[in-house]
Amino acid sequence: MDNKLDQNRREFLTKGAVLAAAAGTLALTASSSAHAAEAVATTGATASAEEPKAITGYIKEPKNLKDVLGNARKIMSTCAACDVAGAGRCNGKGPCGEGVPGMGGMRQSFVRNIEAFEGMSLTMRSLHNVSKPKMETELLGVKLAMPILTGVTGGLTYNMGAANKLAFDGEVMTEDKYARGIIEGAANSGCLGWAADGIEDPLDTYKRRLEVVKEFKGRAIAQIKPRTQQEIFERIDLVQNAGAPFFAIDIDSAGRAARALPGNTVEPKDLKKLKEIVKYAKIPFMAKGVMTVEEALMCAEAGCGAIVVSNHGGRVLSSTPTTMHVLPAIVKAVRDRGYKMPILVDGGVRDGGDVLKALASGAHAVLVGRPMLRASLGGGVKGVEMQFKRFQGELESSMVLTGTADVRNVDPAILLQSV
Repeated sequence: MDNKLDQNRREFLTKGAVLAAAAGTLALTASSSAHAAEAVATTGATASAEEPKAITGYIKEPKNLKDVLGNARKIMSTCAACDVAGAGRCNGKGPCGEGVPGMGGMRQSFVRNIEAFEGMSLTMRSLHNVSKPKMETELLGVKLAMPILTGVTGGLTYNMGAANKLAFDGEVMTEDKYARGIIEGAANSGCLGWAADGIEDPLDTYKRRLEVVKEFKGRAIAQIKPRTQQEIFERIDLVQNAGAPFFAIDIDSAGRAARALPGNTVEPKDLKKLKEIVKYAKIPFMAKGVMTVEEALMCAEAGCGAIVVSNHGGRVLSSTPTTMHVLPAIVKAVRDRGYKMPILVDGGVRDGGDVLKALASGAHAVLVGRPMLRASLGGGVKGVEMQFKRFQGELESSMVLTGTADVRNVDPAILLQSV
């Protein structure tokens, strides 16, 4: 570890101590002021008393992921952007303290997600004729260059401390800029990126993100919070008009219902409400946040186009099982009952080998959150492209070294649960 990184982490720890002491208060009171800062940033207004904060040391044209990660580290105040065994490979054990870096939550479950992947081994096979494996797949009618989507992440200006700061391009960091990095970077890589819906985001903020989705004509997708049915229907109309091929609702955000404010309502969904959403929508609906066999079958019965096995990155409920521990049972139950519904997984995916482990466990594709988050914050479109390229190379190498010819047919026998 170099001296500069030591200094950055010491500074982060100092900030972290203050943040940790105020965490309980911030969880309830900070969002309104944070959103106000976002509103200034996204509209480009400069009339506020506080001028955008310039950060020294940015690399304006990052050449590699190390440069991108360095930029992300400088713009964030709630995440140290640790470089653990590779650029951006967060393991939840860095100087973020007892709080999960970024969007708050439960450290234990976050760390467990990553440790689940680390506890699995791939069987090396070198005597075969697989030299150029096939990584292309299809999801809900969309062709993908590899079975990887970005994670559903938004609110980076206020959740990661980037509000009112100048980004690597010399202009203020905004939610729109972050969304463009994610969506355009993914599209250029032959994959899909999400426009996110924040619980307290004004509808106009969501509409601006959907303008980016609209530019990519079926090569970008959007997520909706588990709001009231009428609010969801209103946003479904917007998503469909933007040309998204499908949308997701992160049903695992429903835990915030207990502290929602008027106009920012979220709620759990039952089978009846799931069916209403499926019936209303003209495009497939993906339920993200499924962690039990029973709820996976409920989504299948409701007619969901796909599900994502997800515990919200381990950031909403302490002591949840990991996504990789519940994935095999969910896949088996759904398939045994004859449902063809694609099953995706997220939480702790950090490299191409992890992607292959998920596919060997029955996943159709994965969502990658934190690495893509940092890539967009630190490098925009080019940063996200670099991150996808890295995952692609790692996945291809892992497939060759396990004798896996096609991502659509991965032998579960290549995966060992323990060593």
